[in-house]
Amino acid sequence: MDERLHELSRRAAEETACTNDAANTPDGETGAKTKSIRFKVSAYDPRSIEQWLSERAAEGKLLLRGDDFVIGAPCECRYHLEPALDDDDPNERTRETRAQMGWDYVCRTQDGIFYIWRGDKTARAPSPRPCTDSYGYRRLRKKLRRSYFLPMIFLVVDIWLVYFLFSALSLPVMSFLTMEKSDVIQFVSIILGSILGILSEAKERNEMRTLKRAMEACERVEKMPRNRWAKADRALTIIAGVLALALIFWRVNDTAYGDSYDEPPLPYIGTEMLGGERGSDWYGVRDLSTLLGGHVYSVGETPYAGTIDTWMQYSTELDFYAPRISALAVPLTHELRDYFMESGAQTLSLDGFDEAYYAEFIKPNTRLPNEPDEVRQFFILRRGGEVLYFRTEAPDDLRDRLDEFAAIFDQYSELS
Repeated sequence: MDERLHELSRRAAEETACTNDAANTPDGETGAKTKSIRFKVSAYDPRSIEQWLSERAAEGKLLLRGDDFVIGAPCECRYHLEPALDDDDPNERTRETRAQMGWDYVCRTQDGIFYIWRGDKTARAPSPRPCTDSYGYRRLRKKLRRSYFLPMIFLVVDIWLVYFLFSALSLPVMSFLTMEKSDVIQFVSIILGSILGILSEAKERNEMRTLKRAMEACERVEKMPRNRWAKADRALTIIAGVLALALIFWRVNDTAYGDSYDEPPLPYIGTEMLGGERGSDWYGVRDLSTLLGGHVYSVGETPYAGTIDTWMQYSTELDFYAPRISALAVPLTHELRDYFMESGAQTLSLDGFDEAYYAEFIKPNTRLPNEPDEVRQFFILRRGGEVLYFRTEAPDDLRDRLDEFAAIFDQYSELS
């Protein structure tokens, strides 16, 4: 081994020896400049670690311990990794044997699986030896068993999250279509992060299995198998980055909805036009541009009729949906029909429309004899990928105004 490498190795060894004493010195200095450098190779690919450490040495960065490097003059050297015999540094006999072959002991890898040796170009690589009874092998086997738990946790969390959202929401399709962009991105990011975690664990698990088989066969791992999910991992990572930027943008630019107007600025059939009495002198208007819902328009009159999920319902209300994914219009239509109309839905035939439903519910007024019965009417229209929903507590029959609703549908269709 050349003198310069000997000197650098000696300095690295002295640095290690005096680490425990450094805290007792006034300035913590040990005479050698060190730098922490994160390993950019897999912890289970010994050949890649050896090559990466040699490249760092050529830059003047000799491994000291963990991820700490001694900074000095560039040098040519080789590294060799072998399974750790026990949960400690190699004994003197092992060090002497390796020294005769041209290797100086450096440290163990951070996970404790390997001993790391350093030598010059003349150092001879030791022959692989049985290591199934070594600490490194036992440690690897334990980590391999544990590697199955994290993907299972990711999977369970994703399934629970999707199940919770769909089971907790009364109108899941409508709720997703009216979600703010930032909320949609947060939901997608959680799922995407879990998928990336599963892919990362799968790659590491594949490398651990390859290393375990090589240890059992007393062979060197010259090359790790190709990562089958590398392209998917890179693509999802790019998507995650784009979503992160989009989330920052839409957090700032999400617009409020729920403005009040003296007159409705959008096409609408009001309570008074249907023989009822207005409960207030203003209209609540919502104009949403959402990530999944595309454009969602809503005009309503108080009194309020309650809240479903996060969507405030007016006693008389008209909603128009133009989802970005037009296929969502069908499940949205059926969801609104089944929830509001239940078994009372009547199928109507209206030229130019794919689906039309109507329902009326009358609740006798037993408290105030001179007051009319309580009436609730619902009407739903769908054409292609667009849906109109209308509800009111006014008495006039909505079926007498089908042409007006068809005209209003056309006006909203042009707006969206």
